[in-house]
Amino acid sequence: MKQSRFKLMMVLCLVCLGWVRTAAADDFLSEEELYGEVIEEQAAVNSDPLEVINRAIFEFNDLFFLYVMDPIATGYTALTPDPIEDGAENFFHNLKYPVRFVGNVLQAKFTEAWVETGRFAINTTLGIGGVLTPANAIEGLAAVPGEDVGQALGVWGINEGPYLVLPIFGPTNVRDLIGTLGDRAVNPFVEPWTVLDEWEWRTAYSAGKAVVDSPEISDRYVQMKGTALDPYGALKNAYTQYRRAAIEQ
Repeated sequence: MKQSRFKLMMVLCLVCLGWVRTAAADDFLSEEELYGEVIEEQAAVNSDPLEVINRAIFEFNDLFFLYVMDPIATGYTALTPDPIEDGAENFFHNLKYPVRFVGNVLQAKFTEAWVETGRFAINTTLGIGGVLTPANAIEGLAAVPGEDVGQALGVWGINEGPYLVLPIFGPTNVRDLIGTLGDRAVNPFVEPWTVLDEWEWRTAYSAGKAVVDSPEISDRYVQMKGTALDPYGALKNAYTQYRRAAIEQ
């Protein structure tokens, strides 16, 4: 009797299990159906046809940041007093005024371009070449978000194009790469048109800026890379979102 009841219960359980599986198959989308369209859309937005090459360069850059950039940033912040570190950062930021000015003008942000011009004039004169920022205390000359040619191209509606990873310089895309060339064209302290005739001065400028920027670059790299299982994909998505947010400002 007990065996008969046990067999009956087993049959009922199997029937119920089969019904549940059938209902689940009818009522729920498969993983492909649920995510397929989204994945295709992301692939179209985050175009990465050179992923194999990009990943190889990413691995090289990762080692470079780990064994070169991070030690430089750590040593620089450890040995340099905060006031000097802030002054050096202000100095190089001030020298990049032409890039920010052109970036604003190309977007018809004339008010911001005027603010950048006023800040540059005051910080260069009263701020001892931009080491100090007295413009911060002047009404109407508060710092505005930095602009560049790449952002202007995005505002014009130019597509970002395929994702790229450059040796040492890191993540970018075709549009931002063109924008970087535009930035260099209007920056009087870097090639191709530079006011620094001697290679020693050009080297000193580039090396000094690299050291001064190293803490920010290192921190941003770590934040973008995070602790993801796929650091390459995490960095790609973080960079893309970062640049899109900058363009939407």
